[in-house]
Amino acid sequence: MLDFLLYFPLFVLAVFVFSPIFLGVPFLPTHRKQAKKMMELAEIKSGTKVIDLGSGAGRLLFLAAKNGATAIGYELNPFLVWWTRLVIFLTGQQKNIKVYYKSIYDADISQADVILLFLYPPHMKKLTDKIFSEAKDGAKIVSYAFQFTDRTPIAKEQALYVYKK
Repeated sequence: MLDFLLYFPLFVLAVFVFSPIFLGVPFLPTHRKQAKKMMELAEIKSGTKVIDLGSGAGRLLFLAAKNGATAIGYELNPFLVWWTRLVIFLTGQQKNIKVYYKSIYDADISQADVILLFLYPPHMKKLTDKIFSEAKDGAKIVSYAFQFTDRTPIAKEQALYVYKK
């Protein structure tokens, strides 16, 4: 326990201070209320394959798995990937949740039933073509806070935008 107390502040410092400086990717977790609403709007249930682009600490991955989905996260912050993998291991979710240290631009989204996003507008713009060309037909895309500027959502609620491929 003492080791945890000694090293946890360093982990927090690395995630919140150094990672954004060196990676240009800040860590902003999805609020619990909106995360739950995302699951509802995406209609995540048993058998759904969910991909979270920019999965952070894995909140959406764990909620999706709780609803019976197989969840895959892509994250560029190595500290958050490490943290998520640790929590996956500690909760025994290795079969239901995977997280990869990989750019969201290189993510394989072709088999996703649902794609989840909480990304800044420049990333949304850059991902538009990838998502709407590589996602399978019928896939739902749920974005928190930011929308695709050249697409019309099929639903909008509480700063959540739902699109369908």
